[in-house]
Amino acid sequence: MLSRTYLLKNGQSSSKARIPVAMVLLTVGLMLLGVSVAWSSFSYPLEHLGREWNDFARGFLVGLAIAMEIGALVIALSAVAAAKRDASESGRAPRP
Repeated sequence: MLSRTYLLKNGQSSSKARIPVAMVLLTVGLMLLGVSVAWSSFSYPLEHLGREWNDFARGFLVGLAIAMEIGALVIALSAVAAAKRDASESGRAPRP
């Protein structure tokens, strides 16, 4: 398991360290998206505040989920590009 200090200090230099971070962001983003889709069915604690707050909470969760998924995509693509660049510099073919 990678520690937080390792990811913050050395995560940018290692493409292998960025892939698990991207997968965690993607997983959490998809879970938030699932919660936001089901929000209208299970939002009883906020029902007394009104429909606007329920819509706000649902929209916030959708926006946060989309931002996390885009961040995961950017991190994963940069890791793949770095792996290909390292492989081409060393003269060997990248692993599929």
